[in-house]
Amino acid sequence: MKFNCLTTTSSDPFMITWDLGRRCNYDCTYCAPVHHDNFSKHATLEQLIATADFIFDYVSTVAEYRTHKDFHISLTGGEPTVNPKFLHLVNHLNSKQLSSVNLHLALTTNGAMGKRVAEAVGNTFSYVTISYHAEADAKLKKRVLERVSQLHNKTTVKVNVMFHAQYFDECVNVCNNLKQQGIQYIPRMIGENPAGETYGHQYTEDQLKWFNDYWNVDSNSSSGFGAEIGRPCCGGRSMKISNDTDTQEVKFLTYRKFKDWHCSVNWYFLHIEQQTDSVYHHQTCQARFDGTTGPIGSISNSNTILATLRNNLVNNTMPIIICPNTFCACGLCAPKSVGRKQLISTLSNIVDTGVFGAEEN
Repeated sequence: MKFNCLTTTSSDPFMITWDLGRRCNYDCTYCAPVHHDNFSKHATLEQLIATADFIFDYVSTVAEYRTHKDFHISLTGGEPTVNPKFLHLVNHLNSKQLSSVNLHLALTTNGAMGKRVAEAVGNTFSYVTISYHAEADAKLKKRVLERVSQLHNKTTVKVNVMFHAQYFDECVNVCNNLKQQGIQYIPRMIGENPAGETYGHQYTEDQLKWFNDYWNVDSNSSSGFGAEIGRPCCGGRSMKISNDTDTQEVKFLTYRKFKDWHCSVNWYFLHIEQQTDSVYHHQTCQARFDGTTGPIGSISNSNTILATLRNNLVNNTMPIIICPNTFCACGLCAPKSVGRKQLISTLSNIVDTGVFGAEEN
């Protein structure tokens, strides 16, 4: 099916992903050094609190113009729980109250934390995503699965099973065991585009067939794998793809080439890189309003980011991102359309579309 519009069909939260630092207690072969190390200096509690306060100001501003008031602050890394001030930061986040905003804390972790930290996480975070890395030490993997079960009894847990090509059967068994426990999981391909990514895995035909069967995708159809490897939404959302005459709901999408499409990723995401003092609309695509990629500003100069945002919203001059990238990875689920007018119409249930100004012919 050839389509010109993509939307989500489930909840529409605004997700703030906050990378607390690159320090990690893992060293996965498929994770580039730019994303992790074992030596970076931890951010101080004062630095973390200053960033948290900027995030709350940003949330308060966007919430005035967003119909759906669900906002998630998701702590990531590196490995966020290795920061010695992690639990102090959590206490600060818990102390903040925002009127008319449904604020939830989320955590993305490798799950190697101890029982005490896991207990605090289970009592505090609404959502926890744990990545299962099959190439880790057997004792460590056992601990991770114990933490999954512990947290499952306290909060909403999802497991991203990183499907290592050399440990494929193990990953399948992990998924089957999680299913038996009623724990949500997402089978994740490593690299997603092996031909173009250094850290991507090459999968056999049988392994690709397993993915096709899992997602109930016909490999010969326009929604199947075809010539390129696709992906689901990271959050497991369903998506609707539409053209002028037809609409189809999918959980897995192969077509990811949205260059020059109009995209609403800035209405669904904000990404903070604590270690590099950088703020992005989105962690992966890094799209900006001027048709380029990169940060939209710095944490240390966050007042400028807030002032620009408020000026555009108040004066109905809010720009729309036109995708500068050759293909879409995480952020796939953010509504996007070939044309500006079509995207604004798609967003009418989510955003006060008056902020975009007069319609263009």
